Amino acid sequence: METQSSSRRGGILRRLLELLSFAIFALLVTHQPGLGEELSGDVWIIDGDTLQIDSTIVHLGGIDSPELGQRCMIEGKEWRCGLEAALALRKLVAFGGVVCTSEESGPTVTGACAAAGKDLAEALLSQGYAVAGSEALPAYQGAEATAQAAELGLWRGDFVRPEDWRRGARLPDQASDTVFCVVKGTVSSEGQKIFYIPSDEEYRDIAIVPERGERMFCSDDEAILAGWTRFPRERP
Repeated sequence: METQSSSRRGGILRRLLELLSFAIFALLVTHQPGLGEELSGDVWIIDGDTLQIDSTIVHLGGIDSPELGQRCMIEGKEWRCGLEAALALRKLVAFGGVVCTSEESGPTVTGACAAAGKDLAEALLSQGYAVAGSEALPAYQGAEATAQAAELGLWRGDFVRPEDWRRGARLPDQASDTVFCVVKGTVSSEGQKIFYIPSDEEYRDIAIVPERGERMFCSDDEAILAGWTRFPRERP
């Protein structure tokens, strides 16, 4: 009985420390001079570590998730780990109340986000749908280690780290051209370059016309680097 009680108290203490760690981190981010404004409102998920609030794209700092076009392997079979990671993030924000803070300003920023008081980056790491950066918070590194030990998410099989995948690396059992490109880059009649992702309402009705300079991308990062952008979204 005493052992169970001690274990319970230890678990509560660990959780309190995790919450305190995120609270301090958020406080430091939001109260340093010269930082961008706090972002909140309706949210759209772009991929496993990227979300959109109105016209601002926010990359979750300290982590990296598979790109939308990335596939991983489980027991010799490919699975769409990039799309599954995006779905995991969508589930985390399903209850709303998302707040992001960033040291940057502009159409694309890197920041920290929370939903219902839960750090989204840490939650993704704990589910195994992201990897921690080399300079990530200790809580992030711990969440990654726990997911890896439990073989959750990406750790169920084999995968290439997202940063290496973007450079062209593939698993030994995958062909170098094994790519699942699902981001649609369109060009409007005014010449505006807009990219769409599978979760967009308009996505299925969009046909790519190469003659107009339209093309498919394998990630939102690739589309942004090529000069494409998103657009302000509003809930109906």
